[in-house]
Amino acid sequence: MLDADISKRVWIARYLMVIGIVILHVPPYQALSELDGSIFGYIKAFFAHGVFRASVPVLTVMSGYLIFATQLYLKPVKLFKKKVSTLLVPLILWNLPLAIAVYLVQRFNIIDYQFSMELYPFDLFIWLDANLGLSRIPINYPLNFLRDLFVIALLSPLIGWVLKKGAFLGLVGVFIVYFYNVEGELILRNSMLISFYCGALLAYKSYDLRRLDKYAFPCLLSFVVVCISIVAFQIENRELFRMVSPFMIWPALSLLESTKLGTLLYRYSGNSFFTFLAHGPLLVILWVVFNKLPVELPYYVFWLLTPIIIVCLTIIANRLLKCVAPRVALVVLGNR
Repeated sequence: MLDADISKRVWIARYLMVIGIVILHVPPYQALSELDGSIFGYIKAFFAHGVFRASVPVLTVMSGYLIFATQLYLKPVKLFKKKVSTLLVPLILWNLPLAIAVYLVQRFNIIDYQFSMELYPFDLFIWLDANLGLSRIPINYPLNFLRDLFVIALLSPLIGWVLKKGAFLGLVGVFIVYFYNVEGELILRNSMLISFYCGALLAYKSYDLRRLDKYAFPCLLSFVVVCISIVAFQIENRELFRMVSPFMIWPALSLLESTKLGTLLYRYSGNSFFTFLAHGPLLVILWVVFNKLPVELPYYVFWLLTPIIIVCLTIIANRLLKCVAPRVALVVLGNR
């Protein structure tokens, strides 16, 4: 069992990072080199290329920590069964309907939108990629996180063996695997392997997760400065930032716990997984609607309102699903 305060911070961090992923994915993508010099452009880049690029690393570190803190890695069969239900099943169930929808849209040319995959005409290997992300990002593109996390989670017994033989030497080995891409297509976003290992290391060594809380404000300030620097100097390679950012964000979250915002995030944190699963298709729908509006609205209105709309919609939809079809909700939400 996790300490109550740590558990609360995990829930707050999880929901905040998921909301950050929603903001990160608001279309269209704009590279740092394409900034137009406007104040809004810099604000958007600060969050999209800086602040919320840390979302996946934070979630991955926490996943590694939780698997090892609960010693689930010592029970491979139980680990496999749990991760199939909590990660693989939602991965499939939240990709398949979208894949079918995209197929129909492309088959009958319903709307003019450039999807990440051509699912018409039917091709088995492309459809396997679309639903499972075997060699590339699935059709519900944010779910590549679930795909990679599932693979890495199944490697937990091996990671546990490495930690037992030499935790820090193992960390060096993981860096080598990452740097030379030894794992190939097994893990699409291989920096997640480092984040997961770091979380596992923290749990295995039973480190006090509050140790850096006394440096919360300097950590927050450092994080903001780094994010500003990424935008100001147009730093495209953010791999090091992804690896380090969780260790700046985690202590900084101690400043949020007792605030009204922290309380609000904790209260609604049970919606985090539903929000994560549903936000990709909702973003596409809202973007298409925005571009079809009879009146022309500034893009910043879309960027500001879309995450709020998605968060509100997913809270309502999650409650309705659990009330109307609780057993279905359990399956599609990975027994959460």
